Amino acid sequence: MVMASEKSVRFNFPEFKPVVVKDRKGEEILIRQYIHEQDREKLIEMYETYDPDYRCLGLPPISRKAIENWIDYLAENGFAIVAEKDGRIVGHLVIVPTEDMKVDLTIFIHQDYQNRGLGQEMMKLIIDYCKKAGFKGIMLVTERSNARAIHVYKKMGFKIVAPYYECDMYLDLTEQQNE
Repeated sequence: MVMASEKSVRFNFPEFKPVVVKDRKGEEILIRQYIHEQDREKLIEMYETYDPDYRCLGLPPISRKAIENWIDYLAENGFAIVAEKDGRIVGHLVIVPTEDMKVDLTIFIHQDYQNRGLGQEMMKLIIDYCKKAGFKGIMLVTERSNARAIHVYKKMGFKIVAPYYECDMYLDLTEQQNE
């Protein structure tokens, strides 16, 4: 889960080419790079309508001001992609680089679009992107009780590295590059 951290560093992110994917309902959804200046309000809208029951480890924030502060921090310190359907942002994935050439990752899919394979598609794209950018690994945190997410992350190669209240998971990209 990406929150304010002293270990984030500046990184010159390569271009992310937009991709249209089909979800499990057969709907086409655009996955593209987040552009803070033009997408900020749409992303705030996604989080303002996000069901609090789906929050994880206190994120996303609930109040508009807290949402604004959080996404402004992420835009300043990281790189994000969004899933967009008919001009509406329905998914948000962000990576924040660390000093050791790894990234912290967080992802949220609006409840109207969950269980449709969208999160998995976004994860596949960002894993490939991180490999090409030269990152060594991806760290993410979810709640231990979030069995559905943990299952998906494991399927994508993540391993549990700290299974307490929070479930820290890691994907070593250096191992995958040698396969």
